[in-house]
Amino acid sequence: MTKMELHELVEDLPESTVDGAGVLLRSLSDGRIDPEQAWFWTPDWLSGELEADREAASDPGEIYEDADALKAALRAARQD
Repeated sequence: MTKMELHELVEDLPESTVDGAGVLLRSLSDGRIDPEQAWFWTPDWLSGELEADREAASDPGEIYEDADALKAALRAARQD
């Protein structure tokens, strides 16, 4: 993407998203967000993160005492 294309995107932003876009862009330009990690802040990724958080809060699932217990459970599940 070129800076010109980015300017065009900014021009087309719905008014309700301007503040959020500003926070993201300022964080990128200030170096608070690693540009290589910016994908995390995309709507699709954040939606998935929020869904995972909700699922974990409602049902954390099985909790294992250590890695060996987890590996044993995974092996057992493969045999089913």
